[in-house]
Amino acid sequence: MSDDGISCVIPNSHTPSSTSRRIRIVTFNICGIRNVLQFHPWNICRSWANMFDMLDADIVCFQETKIQRKDIEEGMAIVPGFESYFSFSRYKKGYSGVAVYTRNSVCRPYKAEEGITGCLENLGVGTNGKKLSYRECENNIGGYDYLINSSDGQEIDSEGRTLVLDFGKFVLICVYCPANSTGDRSDYRETFLTTLSNRVRQLVEVEIREVILVGDINIIRDRIDTADPGECVKEGDNLEFKASFARRLLDSLLVPHPSGILVDICRQFFPEREGMYTCWNQKINARPGNYGSRLDYILCTRTISNVCSAANILPELLGSDHCPVYADFQFPIESASKLLVDLENIPRLAARYFPEFSGRRSILEMFKTSGPRTSVAPTVPAHVDQDLASEDMDKPNKKVAEPEKLKETNLLGKRKLVPPSTSSSKRINQQKKLTTFFKQPASHSSSKAAKEGDNEFALDIEETSVLGEDISSVSAEFEKGRYTVANSVTVSTWKSSLYSMYIRFS
Repeated sequence: MSDDGISCVIPNSHTPSSTSRRIRIVTFNICGIRNVLQFHPWNICRSWANMFDMLDADIVCFQETKIQRKDIEEGMAIVPGFESYFSFSRYKKGYSGVAVYTRNSVCRPYKAEEGITGCLENLGVGTNGKKLSYRECENNIGGYDYLINSSDGQEIDSEGRTLVLDFGKFVLICVYCPANSTGDRSDYRETFLTTLSNRVRQLVEVEIREVILVGDINIIRDRIDTADPGECVKEGDNLEFKASFARRLLDSLLVPHPSGILVDICRQFFPEREGMYTCWNQKINARPGNYGSRLDYILCTRTISNVCSAANILPELLGSDHCPVYADFQFPIESASKLLVDLENIPRLAARYFPEFSGRRSILEMFKTSGPRTSVAPTVPAHVDQDLASEDMDKPNKKVAEPEKLKETNLLGKRKLVPPSTSSSKRINQQKKLTTFFKQPASHSSSKAAKEGDNEFALDIEETSVLGEDISSVSAEFEKGRYTVANSVTVSTWKSSLYSMYIRFS
């Protein structure tokens, strides 16, 4: 276990295999993307790449990012080794919003859409200057409810609550479902949940696609999923726990309901586990006592659930009033290879295509080390005989050529190596010798070097003796008490400086 205990919190179920490849999906309502890195353990490194590596995640789904398009920063959008996709609320500032990050070395989506209705504008696609919606494009993901008109669909998707990514092997839906905490959004909530349910059913039953639905569903599934079911039973005059519209709809989607098509992955591994909560009320500090509810889910079709090797919640990880939930899927190698699309075919929704970040990825990738470090052959120093083989450089008996014997090297082309000269070189019209800073004009008027301004770093015998005389003179005067106490510190400092120069250049 590491010193900070992180290794025991975030399990690594990855076991290298020649027949399968693990893909870890993490969903996390971060309650503000600009704040989460300030909390432990993310504040150790404070970078998204390090956060994703600590989670050991290949696909990371965030909900409630609470930023607008103009607020996104380069560090959020361009993460070395990852592609990022965002959906923003179009009207409310600092509200809702979702994001998905995918690890380039493991999986890259073929298609990406914003919203669940397909009515939003498809970036970069249009005819005759007119932009097309996702569902109007020929090469779309599919599963749309065409009974929803364009204006209603845009209204449903106006709050930036959904991203849909097609990886070929499966369709991933990252969603942040609306709550009805204030009691005045019941109509919008029911419309959104109905549209989401219809889209999932269309993909599974009509398009025959495998689906993974992740995110903050904002629904408590069963009594076991909350610490206080009494607070969630009464909705108006209704005393039946699963009689509410939202719970009935979710229950009808999940196995073992007769019409269920999705599997609750965490409950598949922990069917009777109590206290498996993912959200706590911060106003009453409910997290330390684990007085919370389970609102965050990873749901998938039966076929995908059969290759799920692990799933759990991570309540020890802070940063929000929610905690991360993860699931590991072991895909056969031949299937996993289909999850990678060429980088040039990355969907236009990716943040790499944002105008302010265009062209930045290649610069950042220059400083990212992908994969294990490899040893680099050492550069042969210029003074080493080129006849020595590189593999023999570590042998102690090999001799190094003398500098003065070298005339040319392959490293320097035709440039000759000139051995350092023992005589002092002269620099014309440059700074004079160091002694000229300390000399008195009368004392050094006879010095030829001072008049000519020779090499500033060379001191001849005459100048060295002058320094010695200066030090002796100052010391004698100071000893006789001709200097007052007030200037004794200055004199002592000057004497030390002169003596240091005397030692250095003598």
